[in-house]
Amino acid sequence: MKFNDYFAGDKAKATKQISEELFDLDNNVEKFINSEKMPILDGEIGLYNDFMKDKQLPFDSKDPKEVYKDFSKLFQRSVLWENPGTMINITPPANIPSIVASFYTALYNPNFAQDESSGYLMTTELLVSKYLAEMADWDVKKSRGIFTFGGKGTNLYAVKMGIKKAIPDVIDNGLRDNKIVVFSNEKGHPCHREVCDWLGLGKNACIRLSTNKDGQLNIDELEKQMKEHLDKNDKVACIILNGGTTNEIIIDPIKEVVDLRDRLVKEYNLSYVPHVHVDSVIGWAWLLFKYYDFEKNEFGMNDRELDKICSMQRKISEIKYADSFGADFHKTGFCPYISSIIMTKDFNDIMGLGNKIDKGVENMKFGEYSPFEYTLELTRSSIGPVSAYVAFEALGVKGFQKALYNVFSNSKYIRSYLDGISEFEVINLDTEGIATLFIICPPNLEKKYADFVSGDEKDLSDLIDYNHNFYLYCLKKLEEKKIHFKITFSKSYKPYGAKNPTGALKIYPTSPIASKADVKDCLDEMIALKKEYDGAHIKLTEDREVPIDYVYRD
Repeated sequence: MKFNDYFAGDKAKATKQISEELFDLDNNVEKFINSEKMPILDGEIGLYNDFMKDKQLPFDSKDPKEVYKDFSKLFQRSVLWENPGTMINITPPANIPSIVASFYTALYNPNFAQDESSGYLMTTELLVSKYLAEMADWDVKKSRGIFTFGGKGTNLYAVKMGIKKAIPDVIDNGLRDNKIVVFSNEKGHPCHREVCDWLGLGKNACIRLSTNKDGQLNIDELEKQMKEHLDKNDKVACIILNGGTTNEIIIDPIKEVVDLRDRLVKEYNLSYVPHVHVDSVIGWAWLLFKYYDFEKNEFGMNDRELDKICSMQRKISEIKYADSFGADFHKTGFCPYISSIIMTKDFNDIMGLGNKIDKGVENMKFGEYSPFEYTLELTRSSIGPVSAYVAFEALGVKGFQKALYNVFSNSKYIRSYLDGISEFEVINLDTEGIATLFIICPPNLEKKYADFVSGDEKDLSDLIDYNHNFYLYCLKKLEEKKIHFKITFSKSYKPYGAKNPTGALKIYPTSPIASKADVKDCLDEMIALKKEYDGAHIKLTEDREVPIDYVYRD
């Protein structure tokens, strides 16, 4: 292979070359895709060093075909998110048009730090911002967003904006003697505390508030805590609300919180307005149902589905009262990683982080769009904006609605199906979300999960051990290719009223192309496996240091 062929001197030639080499790579990866329709690619659980110990820094150039053959080995155990048996996390398969656009954009290697490096490709970020602002009922001339490194990044920006509002000269002079507090609630993502750490406030600056039985923020406690801190002259930088939690898709009462915030600003004659951010990296997508005709009901939703989706849309529509919100297109936007955006009602909140003033997108000329002046990143990938824009254009509102509804409808089917099976108990039957949280009970046991939670701690511990052991048994059978589903166990799930985390089994379907027949096959396998598990009388242990799940670590 000639040296120049490693680079795209001729884009047409390069495109053809990429197409051919993609087939080469795919042919090498194909051997790990088994014929049994497993949710993960073949490959043993081994040591990373098995792939590294014989490798040395290459000195001479290689034929790409040789490289791809070696590289393909690393795809072992990759997850097939489109597989109906993949039910472990809020990670959908990425849509093909977005993948193609992201691949091709890499030929031009843009840095979205400024338009001079990117041509007009950065218009994708402006257009996605416009579409999201319209969905949120914000003024598209004032509202914009910035793509960043993930959902944690969207919350980091929110807290940073809140600090800047509370201490206008913080960029030059730092926090000095000011004590900053941030409010979140116990159902909020653990990264709310972590961003306070990364910003130098410390995790304890993030005050976790209690929730009601529905998992929503306790407004009375928020008011009490805000007053206590304002009485001490602490600065309330940011109130982070849930706009769709990972497991339950819980949405806090946004307008009620904003009204409380505004009332206390007047009552305390504050010189700043605490920032209200909605962590809606999952729930933002339900804004799309503002365009759904619930009377016409084109998708043929049943009454229960209509009620829940309408309820979600109504609650998330209050996002219009907030100052900012986050959206992950790699979650409920069916885009490749990473594609997270922090949206602001007033883009000056973001530009102010670099002491800049927004002149309005309608007045901005090419050469003037330079996010590096006010963003954390000086290096910004094109993948997020490009993939999100192409997803909007290719799928449209109806396509997004259909994908979300398919996932939602499958999740409701899962809960209804398992609820009719003895020894299986769904513990979030009324959820408006996607995840199914459930437990299995030993044969002939009459007690319900709630009885265990409120009863003897030893009995509860035994039940959770029994469920966790079943999860390990599922993993064992998956490795043996005896089952075709992959679920997870949320070790630190804590139901309302429990003193301590109890844990629960979790099914999280995210494939928009899985049919109910496909899902039923997986559930029937699980039900049959439960009977086998009870007869096996086997005790298993985890032989790996598996981290606690994303959602509940602290």
